[in-house]
Amino acid sequence: MPSVLPMALTRQQLRCQVNRAEMMLIEAKARAEGKSAANYVRSRLGLPDRIAGRPTLDQLEVEQDQAWEILRSLGLDPTVYFPADDAWMDDYC
Repeated sequence: MPSVLPMALTRQQLRCQVNRAEMMLIEAKARAEGKSAANYVRSRLGLPDRIAGRPTLDQLEVEQDQAWEILRSLGLDPTVYFPADDAWMDDYC
């Protein structure tokens, strides 16, 4: 992932400890929904699915809108987490 992304769009990992039986349960439930384990957990948290690879510009624009709304819902000023213009998108390509 390039470092040009705005702070609000940089990827972070969320890790938790589960035993093998619990992981098998998560994987089975994910398969039943046609999702990866990661997207299954994201959906349980009310978050949208994300692709594992490098997102396209269209996907980043959607993520930007979603991040903006999340930050606002938390009472935060989204402009702090994004550059003043969208020039970063030109550098992303």
